Amino acid sequence: MTLRYDFDMVTVTPDGLPDQFGDLALTGVAAEKTAMFRDPKAAEALRAADPAVRMFFQESGFGLQDFDSGAPPGHYVASDESHRIRVIERLTANLGTHDLTGANWGAFDFQAFLGGLDVATPLEDETLLAPTLARPSQETQSPTPTKRSSRRGIALVGLMFGIVLLCIAAVLAIS
Repeated sequence: MTLRYDFDMVTVTPDGLPDQFGDLALTGVAAEKTAMFRDPKAAEALRAADPAVRMFFQESGFGLQDFDSGAPPGHYVASDESHRIRVIERLTANLGTHDLTGANWGAFDFQAFLGGLDVATPLEDETLLAPTLARPSQETQSPTPTKRSSRRGIALVGLMFGIVLLCIAAVLAIS
């Protein structure tokens, strides 16, 4: 069974605070956007992984819950691009601060997750999103992705470079 690693950026209001907490115009404070996998099985696989793996993802901006925006597989809402880039940058930075050597990833396939990051494309036209409970059904067309952001590409290259460095360090430590 292959997990789907598409994720959405979700505005989360911390427990105990009013819903309008994240309304920048009203409160002067913006709520944090959290990455959440669309596939409930991918979120479950992350929850079942070792605590070190969960902490790595949480400190990089991922939640352990699932959420589906209705975007088609391989696509994400274009307005989330800057938030996704920040998550990718945090993943890259946290590779150097979290010891994942020997961690049990369980059913979570980090390589497949990276592959999904690489091929995901932004979707400008939000009317092409599948209907969800929060959004009524609309007539849909085939998704039209937008041009990839060069900043996103740079962030992905940084993440890949970090992984290569970790692999080299692991090989040197074994020798």
